[in-house]
Amino acid sequence: MAVTIKDNTKNGDLWNEWATLLDAAIFDEDAQQNDYDDLVKAVAVEKKSNRWGEKSTTIGGLGDYEVKAEGEDAADDTYVEGYGKFVEHMTFAKDFSISKEMRDDNQIDAAMTKAKNMVSAYKRTRAKFASQMLTSSVGATTTMTFGGKAGIDITGADGLALFNAAHPLKNAFSSGTTNITVCNLFSDVLGNDTSILNKAANKMRNFKDDRGEVLGFDADTIILPGNDPEYEDFVKRVIGSDGEVGSNNNDINTQRGKWKLVVDYLWTPESGHPSIIMSSKALKALEGTKFYDRTPLDIENEVKISSRNMVYNGFARFSMTFTNWRHVMMLGSSDASALTL
Repeated sequence: MAVTIKDNTKNGDLWNEWATLLDAAIFDEDAQQNDYDDLVKAVAVEKKSNRWGEKSTTIGGLGDYEVKAEGEDAADDTYVEGYGKFVEHMTFAKDFSISKEMRDDNQIDAAMTKAKNMVSAYKRTRAKFASQMLTSSVGATTTMTFGGKAGIDITGADGLALFNAAHPLKNAFSSGTTNITVCNLFSDVLGNDTSILNKAANKMRNFKDDRGEVLGFDADTIILPGNDPEYEDFVKRVIGSDGEVGSNNNDINTQRGKWKLVVDYLWTPESGHPSIIMSSKALKALEGTKFYDRTPLDIENEVKISSRNMVYNGFARFSMTFTNWRHVMMLGSSDASALTL
């Protein structure tokens, strides 16, 4: 993640020797790929930014090629612009101190643990932010509270929650009509066979862009909460068994080998069996969920004269936004607006 560190300790001071060791511990922890990093990579396209905010717009593709007579000019066409979304990056910060007494008593191992935790806490914060935003943007819920800040916008480019029963298509040229809405929020829970999963995947494959053209993306990822072990075990059997789950028939399991399972251990719904299916290809192609790293973790230290402690400060800026909704679908939702497949 390329953490940066600025030491403000003075040469010759014993703190300088400690700072060198602690810096090494921080760099080592940053270099280690962990579950927090993996979760963010699984649910979002990670991007860098050098501005205070970023705007994204959905773009419908060109129309079909048309037949033309010999010698005639080709018909002009234009890209159809969909909905736009602007996101402003937020600042996150944390301090921790190493006491002079800890240094005098040579408790370097405890100090290195503190330094490593500064990195892991940052990675955990990124993952928590991504998980909460993804799983909270449902129905009429358009804001969330995180890190002590309320009113964080979690809507998509169309101004609605990511999971909504009535996403509008801005331009439905192929059908010749407007104001068409599409649902990606359903109450159906994965049952004792593959039928619900198959129906949901088929519906996602038929999602249309803002021009009204079918996109054809295949769902290939299932995201489950981290506090539903029996349901998790069932889903593993649904997507991994050779034959039909819960049946003595010799029919093949049509879902075997098609799915990647992501268990979001930071998502802990109080009831029900919600799940999210996603197309990883659509996530990348449409950049449906974007996670912007404006300022990766930046660490500075200094010795505080009044306490003689060495204080470390971690500083970072990041944001996440939903440019599109066509890469995801929620199943098993208890939201009142959820439809049935």
